[in-house]
Amino acid sequence: MFRAQRPRTAQLTPRQGEGPVTGVALLLPGGFIRSRRAPVKAAELGLRGLAAELTERGRPYGLAVHLLRYRHGGWNGTDADTAVDTRWALDELARRHPGAPVVLIGNSLGGRAAFWCAGHPSVVGVAGIAPWLPSGDAVEQLAGRRVLIVHGTGDHSSAGAALSLEYALRARRVVPDLARYEAPGGNHYLIREARDISALTTGFTLAALGAEPAPPTAGAGAVCARLPARA
Repeated sequence: MFRAQRPRTAQLTPRQGEGPVTGVALLLPGGFIRSRRAPVKAAELGLRGLAAELTERGRPYGLAVHLLRYRHGGWNGTDADTAVDTRWALDELARRHPGAPVVLIGNSLGGRAAFWCAGHPSVVGVAGIAPWLPSGDAVEQLAGRRVLIVHGTGDHSSAGAALSLEYALRARRVVPDLARYEAPGGNHYLIREARDISALTTGFTLAALGAEPAPPTAGAGAVCARLPARA
């Protein structure tokens, strides 16, 4: 007889960081528009450097860094599996770290989940790295949150830069200080720009949590500032 397979469950990686938790960075990796298979491990590897920098710079402030492992590798239409798992993770983090504010950091597919779930009461900031933001996605849930978007101008994937620009322009109605940076010529994977994006995103995260002063932003009314290089 064949044993029925147990349904996969979403999981949070063990906390990176130490000491009492005063804030949380939740990393949401990329994936596919449609897939019921297990997530691809390579998507996690792309966030490894960012996780390390968040852990190191956030250590003095009690920052807990977690990565979410989804049940499925895809969004899957109206099921919105990635967003469902992200909401579960936010509720679980509220249970583990009561009262700790959360910054959502999503790459590609994970970027859409981050923006969808920004209205959760624990969330104070949302960062999207080459986020997949289809036309028509809601923006009202961003009110009161800090927002960062980083995209390569050479990203012509289904999560292209033109979509995040359109989204940012609409989101300005509810997030006047939204910051959106472009990496000239950068493709969807932004490998060459990874160190600069890691530094920018870490600074944004710590500022959103009140741990460090806010880094320079794209400026009022601007949504196409060039990605600042690491000092």
